Amino acid sequence: MIKKTYSIPDMHCSNCSMKLESIEDDLPGIKEINASYHKQQMTVEFDESQVSEAQILAAVTKKGYTAEEQKM
Repeated sequence: MIKKTYSIPDMHCSNCSMKLESIEDDLPGIKEINASYHKQQMTVEFDESQVSEAQILAAVTKKGYTAEEQKM
């Protein structure tokens, strides 16, 4: 399992958070997504053997948002 945090600068309300968290239902291999519009970030825990980071980022884009990996 991999856990990554992404900056989502265009997230501005709780509906945005729920919309991004629904990606968990769209892609196999995602264990958990936590999105916070207050922090404008999303944390994703996923199984890299089932879903790629590129697929996750494409799903974010499809929902209408931009994502950038935050370096820890």
